[in-house]
Amino acid sequence: MQTIDVFGVSNSDIASYITRSDVDDRFLEGLSRNKHIIVFGASKQGKTALTNKHLNESQFIRINCSPDTKPLDIYKSILRQLGVEFEEEKATTSKIGGAVSAGFKAKVKIPFATEVELNGKASGDGSNQEQIKYKPVEYNLALPQDISEILKSVNFAKRIILENFHYLDEDSQKEMAFHLRVFEDYNILFIVLGIWREKNRLAQFNGDLQDRLIEVPVEPWKKEYFEEVVKAGEGLLGVSFANVINDIIDNSFDSIGVFQELCKECCIAAGIENKQQNVKLISPANLEAAKTRKVEDYSGRHIRSIETFVEQKIKKSDEIPLYVAYYFIKYLFSLDAVDIEGGLRRQDIHSGIQAIHHRPDDVRPSDMSYFLHNMTANQIKKDIIPPLFDYDRSTRKLKVIDSTLYFFLRNVDTEELFEEFDIPEGI
Repeated sequence: MQTIDVFGVSNSDIASYITRSDVDDRFLEGLSRNKHIIVFGASKQGKTALTNKHLNESQFIRINCSPDTKPLDIYKSILRQLGVEFEEEKATTSKIGGAVSAGFKAKVKIPFATEVELNGKASGDGSNQEQIKYKPVEYNLALPQDISEILKSVNFAKRIILENFHYLDEDSQKEMAFHLRVFEDYNILFIVLGIWREKNRLAQFNGDLQDRLIEVPVEPWKKEYFEEVVKAGEGLLGVSFANVINDIIDNSFDSIGVFQELCKECCIAAGIENKQQNVKLISPANLEAAKTRKVEDYSGRHIRSIETFVEQKIKKSDEIPLYVAYYFIKYLFSLDAVDIEGGLRRQDIHSGIQAIHHRPDDVRPSDMSYFLHNMTANQIKKDIIPPLFDYDRSTRKLKVIDSTLYFFLRNVDTEELFEEFDIPEGI
């Protein structure tokens, strides 16, 4: 077994995966109770690993969402993956009660079995044989009821995994929240994976989903969990992390992704690529090398993402923007990484920005509402994927949802980094 099979972040199974009763049992409960399952948490916290652990490929179909994905795209992908043929027709729209509803008509080939009588050549006796024929039926592929009827007609009994649900725009997320209620009635069950950190995200869009979902938060990762991961990996590779385990945990900021990557890089720095015949100790020098490597890996993306985040285009020549995003990053960089972990309260962000803003009295509560409520959508529009931040309206807190950002902020000189950013005009 190689190091990269034991430690690290991967879409494939990692051998040091551990079962956590508060997470894995909850997920299995959702499978047994025939309910939609919502798996949520920051990036690289084990959402995909959880589904891979408890479902094999024959039990699900997977759709990877993108910022351009609409519910119709999801449904067409499901049918294509199942080999269901449909002949597309042009979209239709209708207006009901002031709201415009888009439709998508298609003739779907639905299989049905018939019995035909065949004459045996040798004996002359007749025999029956099942023959599969297809009949075209018109459906609206934008409607969850129609999709459910199609899936029932082909005896569909798998789970549908929606990866990166957070990439969908808010209107699509809301639409899916209402569609999931319909799918539940037909026992067409979804597993939704998303990067957010508060409960009831979909129930906020559709209150009828309350108590109809099994929600599985993959966080927090406790110290004992990290120790179990290392113990599992040590036995598989013939190594010992005894001298550095506490430092690795401290530098991981409760992120299993960062933890796994540091363990992997420690082994590589120690020259361990596969199982050792004699137990080899991981040294503090190996950990320092691992930290340096991961800072280099994360720096490029995070610097580009933060630079893009603070950019603001001036729409009019006489416009004087507040540059709230720029001042938010300046405020964020003034904090200790440990202070950011629990989330930042809206009021603290507001007062923190006012304290350093060149026009403090002009930063109104409405400006903060616009900035915070559009936080995730604006990041996705700017191709900051996965997003760095998410604002939870129910708790009025902003949270870091890219678990590698804590490690980055702790291991770079944020003052020096901020000086490299272009100062907006008029400041």
